Amino acid sequence: MKSRPTKLSQAVCRGLLLLGLVPALASWAHASPRRNLPADSAEQSEREGPAADRVLRARSQSLLGNPASALKAARQAVADRDRSHAVWLFEQIIERHPVVGDHAALLQARLLLEDGRSRWSARVAEAALARYPNSPIRAGLYVLLGNARADQRNTAAALAAWRSALSESRDEELRASALLSIASQEERAGLDADAATTYTLIWYAHPTTQQAEISAHRLELLQELLQRPLLEASDWRRRGDRLFRQRQNDEALEAYERALELGLVGREAGRAEQQRARTLFRLRRYPEAVKAFEELPQTGEIPIWHARALARADRVPEAIAEFEKLADDPSTRHSVRARYLAAVLLEGRSFGERADAHFRKVEAARRSAGLNEAAGWRLGWSAYRQGRYSEAVGYFDRLIKSKKRDPIGQLRARYWRARAWQKGGGGDAPAEFAALATEFPLSYYGWRSRSRADGAVAPKPASPPLVRGRRRLQPSDLRRARILLEAGLHEEASGEVQRLSRRVRGLADRLDLAHLASDIGDYHLAHRIVVEGYSESLARGPVPHFEDLWWYSWPSAYLPLVHQATQSPGSVSPELVYSIMREESGFRARIVSPVGARGLLQIMTETGEQLAIDHGFEEFEGEDLFDPSTNIDLGARYLADLGEIFDGRTSASVASYNAGPEAVALWEPGDAPDDDEWVEAIPYSQTRSYVKRVLRSLYAYQVLY
Repeated sequence: MKSRPTKLSQAVCRGLLLLGLVPALASWAHASPRRNLPADSAEQSEREGPAADRVLRARSQSLLGNPASALKAARQAVADRDRSHAVWLFEQIIERHPVVGDHAALLQARLLLEDGRSRWSARVAEAALARYPNSPIRAGLYVLLGNARADQRNTAAALAAWRSALSESRDEELRASALLSIASQEERAGLDADAATTYTLIWYAHPTTQQAEISAHRLELLQELLQRPLLEASDWRRRGDRLFRQRQNDEALEAYERALELGLVGREAGRAEQQRARTLFRLRRYPEAVKAFEELPQTGEIPIWHARALARADRVPEAIAEFEKLADDPSTRHSVRARYLAAVLLEGRSFGERADAHFRKVEAARRSAGLNEAAGWRLGWSAYRQGRYSEAVGYFDRLIKSKKRDPIGQLRARYWRARAWQKGGGGDAPAEFAALATEFPLSYYGWRSRSRADGAVAPKPASPPLVRGRRRLQPSDLRRARILLEAGLHEEASGEVQRLSRRVRGLADRLDLAHLASDIGDYHLAHRIVVEGYSESLARGPVPHFEDLWWYSWPSAYLPLVHQATQSPGSVSPELVYSIMREESGFRARIVSPVGARGLLQIMTETGEQLAIDHGFEEFEGEDLFDPSTNIDLGARYLADLGEIFDGRTSASVASYNAGPEAVALWEPGDAPDDDEWVEAIPYSQTRSYVKRVLRSLYAYQVLY
């Protein structure tokens, strides 16, 4: 029978440990036997490390009380190739600082596996899984445990661990990685049919990952080996659906067409045909979309889609006729929408009276409050543009009343009612402009109103207080992320903040978490955390002692790079660059749009290449657009070029950044209307909203900084 260490011997050993005179990883020095699995003599020797490590351990004693310092020291030890010392440091963190013990265990187990010590790595992962049942990184621990068991050629245990990882996480990259490990292990075990099934799942369920590319290659080889097709029509349809949801439209179209070629039947075939038609519409292949929608059963929303495709294919008279036919069909539940779309097309073709007749019917309809209000706005705007100002005021009044519980939703109608008063009389326009500028100074219409108040002053209203809400985050939650950040583990800290962001509700939680996200450099997350909870408050302007809420919503992200890109003569203002960045990418440097625009200012590769040539760049590749410095530099230069094209008109430059200078040149007025009227009349609704958001942000940046 083994003798158990006495309390005295344990105390003596701990005292020696503090002096760095004994190995630190004795199984009973800092943990109960339940927490540490027994190690064989070879592993015990590895735990003790080289004799010289005792010097490193003695030097590190002062760091062990601070988990961030200890983690940073462990990372530095790995970089210095003092790997056994790094293992020891991770062990100390696990025992002393449970707030980040699971992260330390994951890093330790990963390091051990890299060094070929898979049995020890597995023990660390298993101990962490037992010790931290509520850890948010359990899936990562299971993946690593599976890798360690696979290294030991324990197929059953490896597969079990990876499957446990799948049950613990919905993260796409992690799931694709775990599934690929399962498939590879199944292949090595000779389970080729099972491996093919798993590779197929990766290929259609995670189609944009690197693991899907690897799976496609393995499926090609297994298909030749097994002498049978492995990808069925349903697999291609599922892949198409995933790609469609991720707006990977070219790849989605390919998948749907392949699924149909392979012989889908029944409802599944009908679904794939509908999705193919919608994908063609998204790709702006409108003539093909028209044909695709024509070939579908004309039920549900298909006739609406068909008419929309006709309009986009420049067959507007046919589209109007189809919409009007649907509008007069009492059997369809889409009649109000069809009538509204017919009116929009008629208005664009200058059939004003006919369009207004349809809009009036939509406004009076009972089925759709959203379309009622949209039609009412169109009627009011049409009356305003034709100089029928008192009639316009009537429509705007009704819109204001319909949105009495939505102060932000009232702003457009309030502003244009005041403009109608300004031009046609009948109300105190300066007072209303002053009220808008005072109540909602950081809204688009509040900004527009400032220049039209004509000296009128509105009393500062008693704004609704900031809703404080309840704290849902514990101090330990925030401390955990802060420790990881201070240790330089930015990816791990970002993961923690992302997870916590799903739980925040109250103001204090949002500010604390936004502060963490900003420190990590994740300006997008910090911005999202505050905007999603306080959009109305943000429009009302800063509140004393809570200014951070506005700074996180409009951050000075990448400040040195923006400053550098906007200093030369003829450059645009830093505030404009920030405003475009906020709307284009939300401050995400690696984002790619569905049409291929890249980086912070969402520049197309072809545009970037031309800008690089025009401005004398020696080298340029598309990947350079993911570099914040290059992206900001080229984006600022492009904005300056657009400013020259449109004689410094900011609204036109911003519109052309979104819709292209060729399109905006067609909208340039002959009679030079006021800028607010020009923006409101932009024919592309997406561009119109974009310009308003950018101009609003431009003013917000000018005020806040």
